[in-house]
Order: sequence, then C-alpha cells, then structure tokens
Amino acid sequence: MKLMLIIELVSVLFDITFLVLLIKEQKRCWIYGIIGSLLGAYVIYHSGYYSESLLYLFYACVGCYGYYYWDQKSKKDFTIKRSSPAQIILLLFGGVLGTLGLGYLMSKTEASKPYYDALSTVFGVLATFLELYKYFVAWSFWVFINGYTIWLYGIKELNFMAFKMIIYTLLSIYGLTTWRKKLTTESPI
Repeated sequence: MKLMLIIELVSVLFDITFLVLLIKEQKRCWIYGIIGSLLGAYVIYHSGYYSESLLYLFYACVGCYGYYYWDQKSKKDFTIKRSSPAQIILLLFGGVLGTLGLGYLMSKTEASKPYYDALSTVFGVLATFLELYKYFVAWSFWVFINGYTIWLYGIKELNFMAFKMIIYTLLSIYGLTTWRKKLTTESPI
C-alpha cells in the first residue's frame, strides 16, 4: 500500500473517532481531531485542494483551542444553544460571500476546482465555530458539508476520504438527532 494511502486511512480513523467523541461531548475528541486534521491536510494538499488543506490546518488549530475551551467550561453552564432564524440567514449569506471571495483568490493559483473547494472550506469554518460553542445548528451545516464533500473527494479519487465523509454524514445526522434530544431535555420549548 502506498504511503499516501496509509496516511489517508490513519487520518480517517482519527477523524471518525473525533466525531464520535464530539457527539458524546467528550473533551478528548479534540486530540483525535488535531491528529486527524494534520494528517488529512497533508493528503489533501497533495491532491491540489489548497483551500481544503488550509481548512484542515485550521481544524487542527481550532482543536487546540477547543480542548482548552472545553476544559475551562463546567457541564452546568456549557450547554447546547439555539440559533435564531436571523442568525442562520446571516451565517448563510456570509458563507456564500466568503465562498465567492476565497474561490476567486484560489482561482489565481493552480488549485483544483477553486470555487467548489472554497464552498466546503468556508462553510466548514463556520460549522467549526458553531460546534466549538455548541450551537445546535452546527449539525445541519455538517450534514450538508459532509454530503457535498463526498463528491468533492470522489472526483479526486480520495476514496478513503470520501468514505470518511459518508460516515461523517451519517454521524452528523446522528449528532443532529442526539443534540436535538439533549436540547429539548435541557431547555424545553
């Protein structure tokens, strides 16, 4: 097996572990996310997805902050939060503008599919901050992003990464339902 495939597979295993532990709201999830993201950034960079590789480096940095931030919070005051419709519309509008801007910048490089790459990158950044601060809407963003990224990785034959995104999409749906139950339990409508 080629070295790049081994690195891709190890990255996928760490990333899946991260997501499972995130759903369970376990602080140690961030450690797995950091390692998986660094390995993934290496693989994705070598496939020509420059924005996406920057996103994975961003994930690793946020993982360090996430571990620290979650360590500072107590369970009782660090609960899942709701977003207003206006906040969600603002996030979507900002995400589209960010996608167009980053896509334009990356189109000036040798990046492969710069606008498609930028879409997953920009919305991935938004969803990362939403999950970091435990906003329920993060899971809706992740269901879309992960589903979309199956195709993005598939066209570059990043098969392990595409398979990871299938699992991520399913786990994001599970995270959505799990956090919805917790949200309803913690703060009834």
